[in-house]
Amino acid sequence: MFYPFLVADPRSGLHYRPSDTGLAELTLAPIAPDWSPGRVIAENPDPVWAESLANAPVETISAVTAALEDLVLATPDLRVPDVDALPESRARRHLLALTGLWRRLGDALPEGLAPVRHVLELPEGRFLDPLPVVEGSLDPLAPAAMRALHARLAREFGVVAGPAKMRVAREGSRLHALQAGLAAPDMAPGRQDGSLSFFGLRDPAACADFAAARARALIEAGLPARDIAVLVAGEPRHLARAFAAQGVPLSGLPGHLPERDTIGETALHLALAKRPPTPAMVLASLALSPLMPWSAQTGRDLAESLMGGDFRGGILSATPAHKALWDDIRASAGSLAQLRFLLDRICERLGGGDQVRARLPIPSGDGSPDWETILRGIQIAPPAAADPERNLEGVSLWHAQESPWRPCRHLIVTDFTDGLYPTRPRANPLFLDSEIAAIHAATGLALRGRAEGLARGLALFDQQLQATAESVTFLVPWRDLSGARLQASAGLSLVARAIAGVDAAGDLITDLSRVPPADWPVAHHAPLPLPAPPDLPEALAFPGLDLLALRRRDDGTARPQSPSRLETLLVSPLAWILGEVGAEDMSWSAEELDVLAKGNIAHDVFEHVFPAGEAIPDPEALPAAVAEAYDRALSRHAGFLRSSAWEMERRGLEREICQAALRWREYLVALRAKIIGNEIWLAGEAHGIGLHGKADTVLELPDGAFLVVDHKKSGTSGRRKRMEAGWDLQAGLYRDMIARPIRHDGDGMEPLIGRRVGIAYHLMNDGGLLTSGLSLAEGSPARDMGDAVNAGAIARLTARLAELGAGRVVLNTSEDEGFFRKEAGFTPYALTDGSALVTAFIRQVEEE
Repeated sequence: MFYPFLVADPRSGLHYRPSDTGLAELTLAPIAPDWSPGRVIAENPDPVWAESLANAPVETISAVTAALEDLVLATPDLRVPDVDALPESRARRHLLALTGLWRRLGDALPEGLAPVRHVLELPEGRFLDPLPVVEGSLDPLAPAAMRALHARLAREFGVVAGPAKMRVAREGSRLHALQAGLAAPDMAPGRQDGSLSFFGLRDPAACADFAAARARALIEAGLPARDIAVLVAGEPRHLARAFAAQGVPLSGLPGHLPERDTIGETALHLALAKRPPTPAMVLASLALSPLMPWSAQTGRDLAESLMGGDFRGGILSATPAHKALWDDIRASAGSLAQLRFLLDRICERLGGGDQVRARLPIPSGDGSPDWETILRGIQIAPPAAADPERNLEGVSLWHAQESPWRPCRHLIVTDFTDGLYPTRPRANPLFLDSEIAAIHAATGLALRGRAEGLARGLALFDQQLQATAESVTFLVPWRDLSGARLQASAGLSLVARAIAGVDAAGDLITDLSRVPPADWPVAHHAPLPLPAPPDLPEALAFPGLDLLALRRRDDGTARPQSPSRLETLLVSPLAWILGEVGAEDMSWSAEELDVLAKGNIAHDVFEHVFPAGEAIPDPEALPAAVAEAYDRALSRHAGFLRSSAWEMERRGLEREICQAALRWREYLVALRAKIIGNEIWLAGEAHGIGLHGKADTVLELPDGAFLVVDHKKSGTSGRRKRMEAGWDLQAGLYRDMIARPIRHDGDGMEPLIGRRVGIAYHLMNDGGLLTSGLSLAEGSPARDMGDAVNAGAIARLTARLAELGAGRVVLNTSEDEGFFRKEAGFTPYALTDGSALVTAFIRQVEEE
C-alpha cells in the first residue's frame, strides 16, 4: 500500500515513506484476514452486476473489486459508511451494492490497510516508537483514509520541518518556469537551456543504459550520487542491470522478488486439473508447486515428463504415497460429491493444504460441478511487492505513481511515454463523474473518476518536477520490449510550453535510436561491449569416440537411427548429436493446435478408419467413422481441443480430416490397393547403420508390388519441390529397411520380403499423391516423381555419416538455411526451430 506522506526517524532524522509492514510492527497489529472479494462476488452476485458477471466474469470481478477498494480508501475510518443520505438513483443502488459486499467481507480490508485501521482505532501511547510526520509532505490529493492516518500520527507525535516549498531551480531556467505548474496559464516561454533535455532511444533497455551512463557522468563530474534521481513507471529490472554494470548504487530497489500467492495458485490448478480436459501445463505447475510433498528436483523431473506427453507419473512410483497423490490429482471429477472427496483427500497431503482447501469454493449437494462459478470464486492475490531498500548515498529511484521521497538536483525520466507523466486517468468502473459529485455532496465520500484521476496525475508530475533543482532529462523509448511502437508522453506538449520557438513538441527530441552507444552524448560512459566471440571451428572433434553409438541398448549394441533423426543429421549434425545425448531444447509452451498436433490426430484417424485387411469403407459411412475415430484421437493426442474455447478449431480440423479421408478412399479404389498394415514397425540396415521406424501405411497393388505411404498433414507444393530437387529422405529409408530387413520373431515383415517396393506421400491438405520407385498404371491419381527424389539427400547423408565415423561434428554455416530453403526445397527445422545452442554455433561466412 502506498502511503502518500513522509515520516521522520526519531534517531537519525531520516525522512522516509512509511509502509504497512513497518506500521504493523510498531503497533503490534494482528494478522489481517484475507481480502477475497472475488469469491463473495461469484458466490452471491448482486443484481447490479449479476448479468455482467455471467457474460464477463473475470472482467466484472476486477471492476467491482477496484470500485470497492476505491470506496474503502474514501472512508476516513475504514468502516462501512452510511449512505442513507443519498437519494434514490442509479448511484445509490450501486453504492448500496458495494457497501453490502463490504459487509459480507467482514473485517477484511485490501492489502496494506488493516494496519491503518488498527492505528486509527488504537489508543494513544501504544506505539513502540514515535513516528512524527514531515511537514508539507502529505499529498493534497491523498484519499480520506490516508489523510486520517496522517492526522492521527501528527496528533500523537507532532510534525517535523520538511524541505521548503518553492521553485528550487535557477530563476530564468526552463525548469524554473515549469515549476510554477505544468498547467499554469501564464507560463512565459524562453530559449531552451541545459535544464531540460529530450532523447529518443530504441526501447526501455536502451533508456536504462543511457540513464546509468548519464548518472555515472554526473558522479564523475563531482556530483554525489544522492543528488541524482531516476523516475520509472514499470518494473525496474533493466535499471538495476544497467546501474550495476556502471557501478552506480541505486537506492529504492525492492528488497527481494515479489512473493507469489502459491496457496491461491495451487487451488486454481487443482480445480483446473479436475475439469476435463486438463491442460498439460496445469499438471506441470502442480508438479512444481512447493506445497507438494516431493523434492523440488522430483517436481522438475515430473514436470518435464508431463510436458513431454507422459502423464502417468512413473517417477513417483518409488514412494507409493506420492504416486497415490498424483493419481488423485489426475483423476477427473464428474460430480460435486466426487470433487469434494478428491479435493479433501488431496489437500490432506499438501503443505498448507487446509489453506488451499479454504480457497476452493465447492458448494454442497450433488450434481455436476458448475466449473465457471467455481473457477471465478478462486482468488489469487497479485505478487506482493517487497518494500524498497533505501540508502543515503545511492541514486534515488522514484516511481511514477508516487511523490518523490527525497529531493534531487538532476532527474532522469526513463520512460516518458504516452499514458505516463501525467498518468492517463481511468474512469470509475461503477460510477459516472456526475454520480461521483452527487455522492460527495450527499455523503462526503470522495470517490475518484476521470477528473480526479487527471488532477492527481498532473499534481504528481508537478511534484516530481518541483523536487528537482538543476535539470531534467526526458528519455523516450520508441518501442516496448516486445517491439510494439510507443509514442511520447502527452506531457511533452505541456513541457514544450516553456520553450520558445517550438513548432511541434516532437521537435524537442534528439533521436538516438539509430546511434550506437559509443556515439551517445555520454558515450565514454557506455557499458563495455561484450568481448568478440572467438572464431568457431569448422567442426567439433571427438577422436576415438563412436558418435553413432552414443545411445546403446541394454546389451551394449548401438541403438538404430530413425528416419526423422537422420533428417536432422542431414540438416545439422550439432542438432543431431544434442538429440543423441538428450540435450534438446526443453522450453515449455501452452498447448496449441500446431502442425504436429494436427498430424498426430489425422494419422490416428486414418489408422482406425482404414484398418488393414478390411474392405474399404463406403463413402456414405465414412463421415460417421471419421467422427468416431476423431473423438478417440482427441482423447489420445489433444484433449484441450474438447473445451468450448477451441470449438471452431476442433470442428474445422474434423472437417479437413473427413475431406482428406474421402479423397484417400477414392485413391485406394482407383489404385485397386489393399491395405497390408498401418503404423508398421520396420527395422533394417542401410548406409552402414541400423534403422528402425514406423511406416504410416503399406499398400499392396494388383501387380504384387508394395507402396509405402507416408501421410503428411501439409500441402503438395512443398513436398513436390523437395522431391524434384532430389532432397527427399524419409520414405526412401523405409523402402531400404524392407530391402535389407533386420528380422525378429513376430515382426510381420514376411509378406514384404522380396517384393518390389515404391514410396508415396499422401498430402492431406490438398489431396496430392506423389510416388517414386514404381511405374503405376495409366490414369493413376498419383504423380510419379521419378527415381532420383533422394539423390542429393543420400549424398549429403553419406558424407555426414563418414564425418561422424571420423569423430567430427561439422558445424552449420550462415549459408545453410538459405541453401536448404532455395536449393533443397524444404524448411530446415533443425536450424530454425531447434536448440538455441545450434543457432549459437552457426559459423558466419561471407557470401560469394
